[in-house]
This record gives sequence, C-alpha cells and structure tokens, in this order.
Amino acid sequence: MERIAIITGATGGIGQKFIEKITLQEDIDCIWAVGRNSEKLRALAEKYDKVNPIETDLAGEGISLISDKLKSESPVVSILINNAGTAYMGAFEKMESSKIEELCNINCSIPAMLIHTSLPYMTPGSRVINISSASSFQPNPYLSMYSASKAFLKNLSRALSVELKPKNIFVTCVCPGWVDTGMLPRSKDGKEIKYPGMISAERVVSKALKDSSSGKDMSVPGLFAKYFRLYSKITPTGLIMKQWVWGIRKYI
Repeated sequence: MERIAIITGATGGIGQKFIEKITLQEDIDCIWAVGRNSEKLRALAEKYDKVNPIETDLAGEGISLISDKLKSESPVVSILINNAGTAYMGAFEKMESSKIEELCNINCSIPAMLIHTSLPYMTPGSRVINISSASSFQPNPYLSMYSASKAFLKNLSRALSVELKPKNIFVTCVCPGWVDTGMLPRSKDGKEIKYPGMISAERVVSKALKDSSSGKDMSVPGLFAKYFRLYSKITPTGLIMKQWVWGIRKYI
C-alpha cells in the first residue's frame, strides 16, 4: 500500500523545505504537494520525483478533491502537514468581512477538515504536523485575527494529540517566531521592518520533523520563540500586549 505525505502550502518556503526533507529522510512513496501556483508546483514535480502536484484552492473545491483522491487511491497517509495559512496586519475594524471569513477558513476550518478527512487513512505511526505560530502564545493587537486563529490551531493540535495517542497517531503543533520566507514584507511606507529572532525555514522544518517523529505535541524552534513562550506564561497578558503595540508602532 502506497505511503504518502500531504503538504498544503507546498510552494511556500516552509512547504518546499518540508518536501526536500521528507524526500531525503522519510519512508514515503509519494508527496501530495497542494498549492495554487501551477508554475511552482510544476517546478517541484520536476525537481523531486516523489512529488504529485495537486493544484487546487483549499478554500474552494480543495477538500473535496483531496477526499475523492483518497477514496479512489486508498493510500496510507503517513504524514499530513497543514502549512497553508494567511495573515492580516492592521486595525480589525478596517478588515473586509470577506477577509475575516477567508482567514478563519484557511487557518482554522481547512486544517481541521483535512485532519478529519485523512484520519481514516492513517495507521499506527502516522503523524500530523500543524504549522501554528508563536503568536498563539498571546493576543496580538493589530494582528488579532491571525493570533486568534493560530491559538485555535494550537489548542486543536494539543487536544487531538491526546485523543489520537491510543491509536499511535501523533499530532505536533509547530510554533515558530518570525520565519525568513518570501511571505514577510520587508518594508512598509518606506520603513524597513525588523523581525527580532527571525530564523530560517530550514530550522523550523528540521525541528518539526524531529519533534514529530519523537511524538512531541509541541515544536518551538529558535531561542526567541522558546523565550517568548516562557515569557508569555509568567507575564501579565495586558503588559505583553502593550509591549507588542509599542514594538510595531511604526508599522500600523
């Protein structure tokens, strides 16, 4: 029976690094690389023999397409990586209602639905890796919807890690700080944006796979994210939010 990995957001920096590492390190027959950019998906398929590109919009027909494909091929889902995500930085009152719905769908509903869809095809030893964020450790004003959605994904992951442990299916929530990928804007209104403690996608992915294979429910890569996780536990939330707003004051 074919053993597969499903990776959403496969064409982004973290997604591509997962494909590279899984190809080299994991006992996987095929990688279902899910994304919307046909050109980038084609390039991945040309570079990696195991990649099966799936061009689809997860917010549209994507879940149904993957569900139908699982039913028709009946593989073992050895690894599911929920990496697709979106963000909005700015005042909540200025968000369009469509953007609110989109963010909740992509960051919350779709990962939950993909896990639910994939579970019947998982066997003992299968793993789920959900890419959350250090923003899940506390509320972030002006990044409110993003941090709230990542808290949802973190709590879902940790709860499912307990529910699925008797089946030897492991769920790991990955909570990096700033990651050096093309998704991060480098300037705003002519001002350079500085990201404290920024780390590479390589470090995020390497630690995520290591922690996942060890059955850990949390993976927190980088000293900054580790420090911030501890800091958020011992510092009043109100103070942390004030410090956050002060730190981003030039960009909002």
